[in-house]
Amino acid sequence: MEGNVKKRFIDNWPRKLLALVMGICLWFVIDYSITATRIFTRVPVRVVNLPPDKTIRGLMPNGMLDRHLTLTLTGTKDVIDKIEPGDFEVVIDASGKGDEWIAQIGKKNLVSLNPDIDLIHNVTALSHSAFVMRLSKLITDKIPIHIMPPKGEPPQGYQFLDIWPQKLTHVISGPEEDVRQLQLKGLDLTFDLSDISAEDLDNLKGGEHKQRDEVSFYVPESWKRVSIPFLHDIKQEINGPEARYLRIDFLRKALLPIDSKIPIRVFYPLMTSNVLNPITRPLETNHWIASQNGIMVVTQNLFTDDVSRFFLDIVKNNLELVIIAAEGEKNGILPVSVQFIDPKRLEDTYVALVLSIGKDKEDDADQLHLDHADPNRMQRQQYLRARFRNYMQSFQLFVDKERLFIVRAFLEESNIRVAERND
Repeated sequence: MEGNVKKRFIDNWPRKLLALVMGICLWFVIDYSITATRIFTRVPVRVVNLPPDKTIRGLMPNGMLDRHLTLTLTGTKDVIDKIEPGDFEVVIDASGKGDEWIAQIGKKNLVSLNPDIDLIHNVTALSHSAFVMRLSKLITDKIPIHIMPPKGEPPQGYQFLDIWPQKLTHVISGPEEDVRQLQLKGLDLTFDLSDISAEDLDNLKGGEHKQRDEVSFYVPESWKRVSIPFLHDIKQEINGPEARYLRIDFLRKALLPIDSKIPIRVFYPLMTSNVLNPITRPLETNHWIASQNGIMVVTQNLFTDDVSRFFLDIVKNNLELVIIAAEGEKNGILPVSVQFIDPKRLEDTYVALVLSIGKDKEDDADQLHLDHADPNRMQRQQYLRARFRNYMQSFQLFVDKERLFIVRAFLEESNIRVAERND
């Protein structure tokens, strides 16, 4: 037994060791000489060393292009076989190039993102379709932001008023073609009122001087973002200075007493005054219409909602109910409407008082900016005028919380009779 072992392993050991070494070397040579070819799609492309005044359309903020390459790699089989998507990228050096060139991609452009894969020493051949690079002028400019009507419903007990500021801008850098196109179109910003809870608004303080029913919800920073189309709708934080003051205004809904008698009168058109006039068709009094100093007034206690107390205080002594005396009205029923007397002066008064008392400022010193730091006071006035007009348009009279005050006027033989709908 010992003789056989010695003869098999010990005798002529140098020759046997040499054979073993040669076999191992031959195995490595054969294994390394086995090659494979694979096609890799959607290979990411990174561009470096762009001139400071140039960029490429579709270049993302991280330096990657929004388009990808399809590469055919040939190399060592075991390496090529184990490459997974995302294991490497193509890096193109733009230094010293013109405004347009065909990128010639070779092994030196391949960058392994997997430390276990050595592409430089294991890729022997590379091919790809033509890849044209075009540079564009890099510009920076302001883009207008359009505040869109909000989605969703306001919290229960609140009414949406408006959004301030109504004009925002966003400064962006990018290819000149894309930035100019975006300037013409602008960016849209939409808020969802459903994201605001009643508790959020209940905890807010109203403004000064009877304006505690109007509250301002200051938009969180996380909401101040816009999607950039030429960056595949990547969201960016709005960087215009106006965004600092962005808020959504709400009205705490309540039934407000008018606390003032409302005059009621008949308008007699001149063209039919030979038939319809105060003598031939006077306004008839009833249990809720009386004459006060020769003026017909509604004696019933009335209410309104969907307006602020401040607005009501300004307009309540300039309200009247107007009946239009016109022949040929269907069923003899005459039109009746609420009118605001001297609305331009009322509007001017509202705007002037709001601006002077800073009614919608918060007690927090950080919020004391709305009238003092606003660079465009005219825009602020237009905003308040629009709110005043919205209040006028939504103004309604109520008998109580459940009933609207609806007046019906009838053209009778010898007078104009007025009745409430429930009379």
